Amino acid sequence: MVRLLSAIGLMVGLAAILPCSAGAGSSNYERTYPARIGPLTAEAKSFYAEFRARNEAGGFGHSYVVLGTVDATGGTRETVVVGFMPKSASDDYWGQFGIPVTGLVGVARSDLIRRPDVRFRIAISKARYYQVVITIVNLRRTWTTYELLVRNCNSFVSEVAGAAGLRTPLLTAQFPVWYIAELRTLNSHSP
Repeated sequence: MVRLLSAIGLMVGLAAILPCSAGAGSSNYERTYPARIGPLTAEAKSFYAEFRARNEAGGFGHSYVVLGTVDATGGTRETVVVGFMPKSASDDYWGQFGIPVTGLVGVARSDLIRRPDVRFRIAISKARYYQVVITIVNLRRTWTTYELLVRNCNSFVSEVAGAAGLRTPLLTAQFPVWYIAELRTLNSHSP
């Protein structure tokens, strides 16, 4: 319990002194868009879920989810890219202080083009793929408030990872690269 309270205190302290991850109020802020969810093709032979995180210069970082397919030749295709973040530059600015703000289950340009610092991929069945997509669609409808320490990008990833059948870290109020690394550790099987 003392460790949990210390971790929460650390995150509150960091929220008060660090600039927000997307550079709110500056030209570095990235607009958020609705989640990218594409159709499946007949070539899809197997399915995967990948959990990613990246560091942000001067900020907390960001975690998000990618779903995709693998065809008979081994080629991959990303069909879903989605995360949870403050909706606007103003929300991003105020959210860094732990104030509840408007959130969006969506995607930022960096989610599509930047290489993640940490990633964890698992194979899933077609049925599980659809179950995860349904979970994401439901979260898009119900997750409208972003709270840095309670409902953040890591807690979104936790919901999706749970739908994919994974064990998830207890503490979501941590740097995203640490969260995804812990998610990978919890679900890595020893030989």
